[in-house]
Amino acid sequence: KQWYQRRVRGNSYRTVPGGASEWLTEVLGGRSVTLVYSPEGTEVPGLDPVLIIGRNSLAAFEEVAGHTMEMERFRPNIVTVERRPYDDESWQEVVVGEGVLEFSHRCTRCLITNVAPDGTRTDQTMASLRAIRPRCEKTNKPVFGSYFRVKCPGVVQVGDKIKLTKSR
Repeated sequence: KQWYQRRVRGNSYRTVPGGASEWLTEVLGGRSVTLVYSPEGTEVPGLDPVLIIGRNSLAAFEEVAGHTMEMERFRPNIVTVERRPYDDESWQEVVVGEGVLEFSHRCTRCLITNVAPDGTRTDQTMASLRAIRPRCEKTNKPVFGSYFRVKCPGVVQVGDKIKLTKSR
């Protein structure tokens, strides 16, 4: 496999070989995408590593949309349970396991939500997001989920409780 160097936001990264970038470019309708490898422990400046979405948020969204969707379409790192729909949109700081996370911004959604985990495609997901969810003021894209940056690193495991320590 051939690795190439690519600069992203001022830093040098290796591109991911094997056709993944080409596939993603095709899925996004021809908008050129290059996937890069970021070794564990490194961060791409300006990108926040933790996306949180609530299971009840997806259920509420599905009810209004009139169809079901897999949570995996939205690629969250943490899925909350036993919370009200869209709770994460009001959180400023949470403790998960031993880690502390701080709100960064709401997640604007793109066409990749039209691709199911098995690779099948539909226009239904993005159409529903555009029709139902609020829009980002800067990009006018629909939002669903919230990005958090790691304020204090710590071990996080499946089943850990989320403790809200500060609201916005």
